[in-house]
Amino acid sequence: MSRRPVLLTATIVVVALLGGVLWYANRPGPAAVKAGDCVTAPLKGGFKKVGCGTGDAAFKVTAVLPSGDSNGCDAYPNVILSVVDKDRTKTLCLGSAK
Repeated sequence: MSRRPVLLTATIVVVALLGGVLWYANRPGPAAVKAGDCVTAPLKGGFKKVGCGTGDAAFKVTAVLPSGDSNGCDAYPNVILSVVDKDRTKTLCLGSAK
């Protein structure tokens, strides 16, 4: 029996795992937005800034906190989602765009 299929399968698994690790390490964080801006629902790991009047607007940014502590969004009663960037240096407090 040939070892070639086993080697090929192992190579594919290793490449897939490395790709996943690289994606995770470089995934996009919250978009560069300010309070009052609107963003899409998270797509491919990130948000996209859009006009608040467009059908793509899923959330309105209530506040941008200069820390990675999502508990700070509790101070804003209309927040339905808080998102911390991958470096834990910024938090978006998001309310409904509707």
